[in-house]
Amino acid sequence: MSEKHTLRVFDEDLKALSDDVIKLAIHVSEELNSAVTALISGDAGAAWTVIDSDRQADALQDRINQHTARTLIRQQAMADDLRAILAAARIAPHLERIGDYAKNTAKRALRLSGSIDAELAAQLQWMATRIQSMLRRVMKAYTLRDAEAANVAWADDAELDAVYANLFRHLLILMANDSHRVADSTQLLFIAKGLERAGDHVTDIAEEVYLMVAGKPLQGPRPKVSEPISV
Repeated sequence: MSEKHTLRVFDEDLKALSDDVIKLAIHVSEELNSAVTALISGDAGAAWTVIDSDRQADALQDRINQHTARTLIRQQAMADDLRAILAAARIAPHLERIGDYAKNTAKRALRLSGSIDAELAAQLQWMATRIQSMLRRVMKAYTLRDAEAANVAWADDAELDAVYANLFRHLLILMANDSHRVADSTQLLFIAKGLERAGDHVTDIAEEVYLMVAGKPLQGPRPKVSEPISV
């Protein structure tokens, strides 16, 4: 095989790998949105659809893993290309975990005894929307190979943590004041924690993008927001 042909095949492998990572990001973002929508609307059928759709995320992650291994074996990658291949392999599990949190949200929605109040619904919807926004921006940074754009996710995650803290306190008060709401509030606590963890995974992806582009880790502690944020 000629050197020109080898490089063309390698470029095609890298693009296919990148495309699959983007597909996985889009899928888990849609999965998360559908799960929270099903939770707020109390739509059991929609919740089951989310649970079933998580198999597609698992299959995409498997394909990325196989493609990564095949590309590494078949090609002699330069440093920049090697970082791109390894970044895809490390980003995919974070995306798959976001899909898992969406699936778990749908599962817990099915266990609720009734609808949730408007304040809780607004905060959970805000968290899900913020995670989707973060993920879109980080994956755009991944596509454009923009290290500075990836760095923005840290500030976004700090606000997400603050809303989670608000929600956590609100649910604890509900449980303390009304024993009949303990079971549902416990499910909602797990859902909120899952959303907060999904945001952490987005920031982990941002760190991988930064490392891929800059060739060095993103330095410094993640910023935290100490004051509650109103939704």
